[in-house]
Amino acid sequence: MFRSRTVAALLGVALTVPIGAAAAQAAPAPLVDDPAAYVDPFIGTTNLGNTYPGAATPFGMLAWSPQTSRGNQSSTPAPGGYQYTATKIRGFSLTHLSGVGCSGGNGDIPVMPHVGDITGSPTADTTDATFASTFAHANETARPGYYKVGLDSGAGAELTVTPRTGFGRFTFPADKPAGLLFRTSLSETGSEAATVHLDPATRTVSGSVSAGNFCGPQSTDNSHAYYTLHFVALLDQPFASTGTWKDATLTPGGTDESGGSGYSPAGRPNAGKGSGGYVTFAPGTTGVGMRVAVSYVSLDGAEANLAKESGERGFDQIAAAARARWTDRLEKIAIGGGTEAHRRTFYTALYHAQLEPTLTSDVNGRYMGADNVGHALSGKQRAQYGTFSGWDVYRAQVQLLTMLDPAMASDFAQSLYNYAGQRDGEWDRWLLQHGKTSVMSGDPSAAAIAAMHAFGARDFDVKGAFQSLVRAATVPTANDSSDTGCNVECVGQRPALDKYLALGYVPADDCHCWGGAAETLEDAAADYGLSRLAGALGDRTNQKTFLDRSHNWRNVFDPAAKADPGLEHNVREQIATITASAENAPGEGKAQAFDGDKGTKWLTFAATGWIQAQLKQPQAVTSYALTSANDVPGRDPTDWELLGSDNGNDWTVVDAQTGQTFARRGQTREYPVASPKAYLHYRLNVTANGGEPIVQLGELELADPAVATPAPPDGPFVGWMRDRYADGTWAPGFSPSTGTGFVEGSSAQYTWMVYSDVTSLAQAMGGTTKAAERLDAFFRKADGTFDLSARSSTRFDVTNEPDIQTPYLYNYFGQAYKTQETVRAIIDGRWGDGTGGIPGNDDAGTMSAWYVFSALGLYPTVPTRAELALTTPLFPHAVVHLAGGRSLTIDAPGDGLYVDNLRLDGKPRTKAWLPATAVRDGGHLVYTRSASPSLTWGSGPGDVPPQN
Repeated sequence: MFRSRTVAALLGVALTVPIGAAAAQAAPAPLVDDPAAYVDPFIGTTNLGNTYPGAATPFGMLAWSPQTSRGNQSSTPAPGGYQYTATKIRGFSLTHLSGVGCSGGNGDIPVMPHVGDITGSPTADTTDATFASTFAHANETARPGYYKVGLDSGAGAELTVTPRTGFGRFTFPADKPAGLLFRTSLSETGSEAATVHLDPATRTVSGSVSAGNFCGPQSTDNSHAYYTLHFVALLDQPFASTGTWKDATLTPGGTDESGGSGYSPAGRPNAGKGSGGYVTFAPGTTGVGMRVAVSYVSLDGAEANLAKESGERGFDQIAAAARARWTDRLEKIAIGGGTEAHRRTFYTALYHAQLEPTLTSDVNGRYMGADNVGHALSGKQRAQYGTFSGWDVYRAQVQLLTMLDPAMASDFAQSLYNYAGQRDGEWDRWLLQHGKTSVMSGDPSAAAIAAMHAFGARDFDVKGAFQSLVRAATVPTANDSSDTGCNVECVGQRPALDKYLALGYVPADDCHCWGGAAETLEDAAADYGLSRLAGALGDRTNQKTFLDRSHNWRNVFDPAAKADPGLEHNVREQIATITASAENAPGEGKAQAFDGDKGTKWLTFAATGWIQAQLKQPQAVTSYALTSANDVPGRDPTDWELLGSDNGNDWTVVDAQTGQTFARRGQTREYPVASPKAYLHYRLNVTANGGEPIVQLGELELADPAVATPAPPDGPFVGWMRDRYADGTWAPGFSPSTGTGFVEGSSAQYTWMVYSDVTSLAQAMGGTTKAAERLDAFFRKADGTFDLSARSSTRFDVTNEPDIQTPYLYNYFGQAYKTQETVRAIIDGRWGDGTGGIPGNDDAGTMSAWYVFSALGLYPTVPTRAELALTTPLFPHAVVHLAGGRSLTIDAPGDGLYVDNLRLDGKPRTKAWLPATAVRDGGHLVYTRSASPSLTWGSGPGDVPPQN
């Protein structure tokens, strides 16, 4: 047990808590009057945030931003197209994804200002040596709706946008040839087809690209096009010459060309393949203006978008209008007080949370359907949206969007329903524009629709969407029983639905899914959403049916599961230093091979490699064990030598193995040492793997009987989620750190993913006191300091979605003050206003939505309910502007970390949660803060947030 009052610390460093109680009757801090001025689009462009800094409007179809390069034209340094530490720009693309993982997507139609003669094919420039330019951040500026950079080539680009169009001003040195490259086939993950047409008479460039390939390298089932983007560009300067290229062939004077990059067997664009066109300008040209528009329907649609949205307005007018659009969105939450850094972080998070979904309908109301047929908006729908990162956004982002703009959220919900109807009733968990990708797991559409409805979206066909989702949750399809695309892109909406209906869980054997336990938990969350939606529609039968199904998490909770102690007499605590041939630090570094956590791994980007431990004193290893990390079976070691050395230079073979295989991820295989001898150094030298260009290893264990067996690093707790076979037996090889059965996480992280039944989970763990003790160990080291590093699979992962609600679970366990400590530690320790200010992938704004909610002191712990868990607000004054002129005002004067008491609309409130009526009608929260934790506020038996 931890002490009842702990000095919070982050990563082992004490977290300073300002002393001071609430200022009685103090005037509220003045609200920010220009929130757009606090947005820094460069936040999140390192540290795997994967955001982009270019010009965009809220939910805009066109987002104009640079594509950076490290010298490989077929690869981008970061999904989203931009990484702050990259040194070159190879073009300014018209579409982008924000914060995603895998290998990115979109990045369509890069336009590049080129200085110099064009004497070769840009596609043949596979190392970006000629047709890309270095740049310096000192010459770069970004703000909402605007981006500018000066390139070291002497060219410059200044970009602004409307929702469907862009206006670019390109500059060139007067004494050098000036041109623009239209790299039509060079989408971020390649293209299936591309066209370009250059028309000197009208000074227009037009064309298209058919692209997709989202997560193609992770599963080549997705290596095809999902959409075609059409574009038209109108330039304000006459063309001195034109030309085209295809693959390595340059055609000076050409005006038409076609050809995509295609995709390699590894799911990547084919280097040196593709097409495009260029225009040059008269000698002495120093500036060229370009208006451009896009459409997912047709070239006519792009031309209509350009005429309607760009028209005759100048660059500065369009830039001002783009900023005004952002100001309107950002002013929906006004904050007062806090530090400059906090305000920048907050408003940038609010900005990032409103980049996706993206507009897919044209100004005439036409959009491309999921059936690849043009459709028109109907009824109340004002716009069609695409790009749905469902597995991510259903947990926090759609709730924020709906709370701030239920009309827009209604259009989004209707859009998802439209696409499902055009796909014979199948809802996809990750749409790229209108294209199905199947990426991730679960059925997030059900939870997302239920969440949007709970938070106020009403202007969509709620009953039709509900009936469609119920059918998908009750009638198995052929795709649900298909392994196509698995693991990352399993094509079924409800993988193994027949088994789920029969067994009450998705079995580990033949699950047609990424992970059976995770799929069960996701399905249970979706089922609870359907239960809530049924209740709102007055359908009591389905309300009860799906409520009962939401309890299926209990079928993958093993009350007897406990940590695997590993190899007896493990010498890991005797290790002094670890070295390796190479590593993918920090998350997949050499230390992970000896950390006792089989859910982490060492990874090296080579087919061979070695990892070595120097002990504190010589030990005679009598046996050793390897644990498979097995993301891809071909990465497992097959041949190796275990070597010993007295000095780290001269090595003796201790054991050698060839032709070894591992049946599954997480499997541990033990090997005896025939002639043990004490050595100070041990090295595992992997001489071959299963054929992939990567070697990875979950754990290397060395055993000496003279060494006492260390305590399991996974902890002493009993009762965890785990994979289960169809016959009811539990899958072997379990430890809380295992990733087997889970998706981008471990059993320790997924065990808490019981959104709607937290109190029952606590009882299954032995009661709320025991559950709180387990939460303590999840967030903190044994000395009470926080470990928010996300480097241990048995602790909280601040970088990913499955456990992002867990800081708020103390509110369910009678220890609300620990939620206040934990949320503030995350905000102060893992978020900031630098380029690395987002702790990991922003995932289409989901993590930014977490920050916005948490900084306000609110959070939708149950995604499909509108009650909000409470914690100490970051800002002393905030106003959330709701629909219909209503507002939610939050006053928390003072600087104490803890909540001492709360008044809601003038009445005392002991509960650490906000009723759903506050989201609908607004209200006024007034906190009294303290430097000392309250052991009573929000912590009584009657203060638990609503559940089932």
